[in-house]
Amino acid sequence: MFKFEAEQKVYEIGGIKLGGQPGEWPTALIASIFYQGDQNVIDETTGKFDHVAALNCINQVEHFAHKTGTPLIIDLVGASEKAMESYVDFIADETTLPFVIDGTVESVRLAGARRVAERDLQDRAIYDSINNHTSPREIDQIQELGLSTTLVMIINERRPTIAGRLEVAPKLIDKALNAGFENLLLDTAVLDVVEPGPAGKAIFELKNRFGYPSGCSPTHTHRHRWKKRREFGDLGERAAKASTATSMQVLGADFIMYGIKQPEIIPAMGMVDALIAFAAMQDGIRPKNRQHPLYTMFMT
Repeated sequence: MFKFEAEQKVYEIGGIKLGGQPGEWPTALIASIFYQGDQNVIDETTGKFDHVAALNCINQVEHFAHKTGTPLIIDLVGASEKAMESYVDFIADETTLPFVIDGTVESVRLAGARRVAERDLQDRAIYDSINNHTSPREIDQIQELGLSTTLVMIINERRPTIAGRLEVAPKLIDKALNAGFENLLLDTAVLDVVEPGPAGKAIFELKNRFGYPSGCSPTHTHRHRWKKRREFGDLGERAAKASTATSMQVLGADFIMYGIKQPEIIPAMGMVDALIAFAAMQDGIRPKNRQHPLYTMFMT
């Protein structure tokens, strides 16, 4: 197993740790809920949703996360200000998990951030995101709310390649730091069904150069961009998505964003983390605690 050259940053967010050299800390699952098409959502404008069904989804992935030692973060995808406020209240009241404020537009993200500040949840919240289009107005408002962690979208629209991502990374990192964030999670922005390849290589290069925890959402384009997916049936599609996601771990990903209703990803992630950690041990790198999948899945 490789070792990154840059000093690796490790952040604690809502009781879990992300970052480090491969084999030290397991890959976090950022499980998306309330996304477009999620049947738990009754009205995305008002934020009305099926509380029981949503909580069952979270409990199921949390169960597998606990068994494998996989850190779990909930990605709250909101389409309106009211919806985002409702989702923040739900995750705060029903769980102790860290979560992502994933608003579709600036006003929704800021509504979620304000609710986080009102409820003093800053240590559990991740802002999504600082990117090329983040306005000075959004930065000014977010600076007042005391959030310390953000995703940074590393994408170069004019040059959507590995080299293009690396080219814009320093500017975007500086933008996030200047916005007052202390903990940066670099998201290499998958735009198409084959993009996890370049995005995964970019994760490796970003960690090697800058040391920030990095990852991506490797399968969110499958549903609309992988035109032949139905030829493989449900089982084939699930297997393809899980393998696409876990391949990011081999390239050093510290987090993977993935749909919450596909819990089979968790034992797959745990297995890959265990194999990475066992290889890393032979280079003198050991898991930082006994909750690592190497121990929870294979050792007593």
